[in-house]
Amino acid sequence: MNAPRSGCPINLTLEALGDRWSLIVIRDLMFGNRRHFRELLTRSEERIASNILADRLTRLEKA
Repeated sequence: MNAPRSGCPINLTLEALGDRWSLIVIRDLMFGNRRHFRELLTRSEERIASNILADRLTRLEKA
């Protein structure tokens, strides 16, 4: 992950979560009662690809 542009909490949040797939993964974790990779992969209405899901989970974990 690149260094943040500023210390603003809103900016930091957008830089960490600002892409479409990260927000969808967080939505499914929080409100979709999905806790496992397979559930996120098969039960998401957006049909996220497995490589993208793995990448976003890794990014979110690092953030």
